[in-house]
Amino acid sequence: MGEVKKLSAANLGLAQGTLAQDGCGAQVTEYRQALVGDLPGIGEVFFVAFAESIQHAGVGPAAQAAIEDLFGLVLAAEPEGLIVAVSEGQVVGYTLATVNAKHMRRRIFEHGGWLRILWRLLTGGYGIGWRTLRVILGDKRSFLRGARMYGGYQARMLSLAVHPNAQGQGIGRELFGAGVGWLRGRGAQAIRLEVRPDNVPARRIYESFGFEPRGEYQDSQSKWMVMTWESPGQSACRKEEREDPRLSS
Repeated sequence: MGEVKKLSAANLGLAQGTLAQDGCGAQVTEYRQALVGDLPGIGEVFFVAFAESIQHAGVGPAAQAAIEDLFGLVLAAEPEGLIVAVSEGQVVGYTLATVNAKHMRRRIFEHGGWLRILWRLLTGGYGIGWRTLRVILGDKRSFLRGARMYGGYQARMLSLAVHPNAQGQGIGRELFGAGVGWLRGRGAQAIRLEVRPDNVPARRIYESFGFEPRGEYQDSQSKWMVMTWESPGQSACRKEEREDPRLSS
C-alpha cells in the first residue's frame, strides 16, 4: 500500500482531495474525515474485518447495506468523529469516535433517517431474518448492561477496523491516534472502548495510548473487555471508584 502519511489531529480536517504522494510519486495512505462517498468502502471494511462476528450473527452480504446506512446516520450526527484511511483511492480502514455518546444518540434520533432504516429492516430489505435480529438485539442489551456496569465515560472510541489486506502497516495505530487526538482536542478527560480479549494486536495499540482494562461483560458470541483512558486529574477523581470491588471483573 506504500508509505503511510502521518497527519496530526489538528491537520486531520485539512486532509482533503486526492491522495498525497511521496517524492518518488508512490501512493501513500491519507487520513481524513469521512465523506458520504466513503460509506460503501467503510461498509466493506467492516464486513471483512469483523467476519467472525458477521458469521455469528448469521447475516448475509445484503446486510452490508445496513452497515453503510448506519454509518451514514453517524456521519450526519457527528461527522468529524468518523475518520478514514484511504490508499490508492480505496478506503482501507476507519475509526469512529464520539465526544458524547448520549448526544450522538439524540442527534441520530432527531435526524429521522433511522425510520427509513427501520422500515427497510422490517420489510426484509437488508436480508436480516427474525432469528438474526434477536441475536443483534440481545447483544445490544448486553452492551447497554456493560455500559451501566462501567459507566461515566461519555467520550467513546466506538469502532476501529482495517481491511485485512492493509493490516500490518501501522494504519490501525494511525487511525486510533487520530480518533483519540480528536477527542482530547475537544476536551475529553476520560475515554472508553470495548475490545474482544483475544484481539491482542488491538489491545496492544490501545495500551500504547494509555488505555487500561476495567473489566469484562459477555454477549452471545464471547466476552468484551472494557478499557479506559483518563487524564491525570480525572484519574485522581476516580480513585475511590476504581478501588470499589464491585467494579472488578
